Amino acid sequence: MRMEELVLGMLKLGPAHGYELRSRVREELGPAWRVASSQLYAWLHRLEEEGFVRASPLPAPGRPPRVVYALTPAGEERFWKWLTSPPGGRRRARGVFLVRLYFLTRFASHLLPAYLDQEKGILTRRKERLLAADTGGDPFQEAVRRLRLLHVEGGLRWLAEVHDLFHGKEERCACVES
Repeated sequence: MRMEELVLGMLKLGPAHGYELRSRVREELGPAWRVASSQLYAWLHRLEEEGFVRASPLPAPGRPPRVVYALTPAGEERFWKWLTSPPGGRRRARGVFLVRLYFLTRFASHLLPAYLDQEKGILTRRKERLLAADTGGDPFQEAVRRLRLLHVEGGLRWLAEVHDLFHGKEERCACVES
């Protein structure tokens, strides 16, 4: 994910000026994602140049006008394409997973079980590779393998808890079945 998708998703919640948008990220995503003002304004400028957001000056008496940003149809299309496409790459950041989870819960909760199933598949394959890994008897390499395995197993348990938070234990999907 490029950070632009985060901005597009936040603007899908409604038009906002830069400071309001930064506050929205902080309030909605809390510790899952941090954004610096300089980054945010650079992304907004780039998205405007590319036609994904529209900037409109909002007059303010006694001070320069604030610029309010809103999604364009092209920006909405780009956001939906990102949100509904499979996450790619071997090194997916945990924060990206959480950002996508956030937007799925807000805009497309019906896609959440499939998203969790997909993540379970990724973690299950990673677990299988770690279980099959030969560390050659090297204690350090074995310690690293075990740590990574614990992280993956924790991720699998967490996915089950996330599913239960949103759908309840009675409606478990494949993401929580062993």
